[in-house]
Amino acid sequence: MIEFEEITSIPSFSNQLKNKILYSNHSEDISVSYKSTYTIKYVIDGLKHYNLDRQDIEVSKSQYLILNHDSLITTEAKKGTKGLSLFLSTKLINEISHFYSNGNSSIKFLEVIQTSSDQKVKKLLDKIIYLYKNNKIALKQKKDDLFIAISELVVQEQIAIDNNFTRLKIVKHDTKRELYNSITKAKEYLNDNFKEKISLDQISRDIGISKYYLHRLFREINGNTPLEYLKSIRLEEAKNKLQYSKDPIFEIAFKCGFDSTSYFSNMFKKHTGFSPTQFRKTL
Repeated sequence: MIEFEEITSIPSFSNQLKNKILYSNHSEDISVSYKSTYTIKYVIDGLKHYNLDRQDIEVSKSQYLILNHDSLITTEAKKGTKGLSLFLSTKLINEISHFYSNGNSSIKFLEVIQTSSDQKVKKLLDKIIYLYKNNKIALKQKKDDLFIAISELVVQEQIAIDNNFTRLKIVKHDTKRELYNSITKAKEYLNDNFKEKISLDQISRDIGISKYYLHRLFREINGNTPLEYLKSIRLEEAKNKLQYSKDPIFEIAFKCGFDSTSYFSNMFKKHTGFSPTQFRKTL
């Protein structure tokens, strides 16, 4: 059974070693230091600052941070900041890791901010928040399943990332974190600017690593190249607009970053099996 706790004051983290969901709505400015268990820190409203392992991390609204077991953390937040914390016991993480990594249960998370580019975990976190605000009976019924689903997604992602770095023969944890942070920034850049004309040269300049290394690293970590990822973002946005707006096809094409309607139509059909017009009619 997963516990659910609500707080408004300074939290106490002395006994957060069991599986728990913590909803916080701070009624005053806070600054608290503690030793963490495996934790997912999601900011609902406001801004939180974390200091850990010689790095300062600022987590904004709709972003989340994954913390490792036994990390020394200092958390600061202003009055009115709202957040959701999922405390994952070492036993649970080891069981999930053992299941998804062929018996190897040791895992160390990359403590990097996760943004809206990772939608699966965020959707589940948002579902917990929605149920908390609108249907607490349903939350009580579903919180265990949601908690396990989020835990599994996070562990699977971290195992996959670690395996990719192993193939690249990168073993130092700090190096992995730094490089993964660069790839996360690249994904965020693409998500924020998908409507614009974007080249690999632009991304590499803004992220600060070479074009070749960015291309290779992005492909190894994500399974596709930066420009392939960009195309997938544009097509998903086009699907949403076809479903939820009455905008004409040519307007959707240009709003989603495609140079021409014909190119958009060809790419869309290749991706979905339908032309944009056919796709809209099926909805």
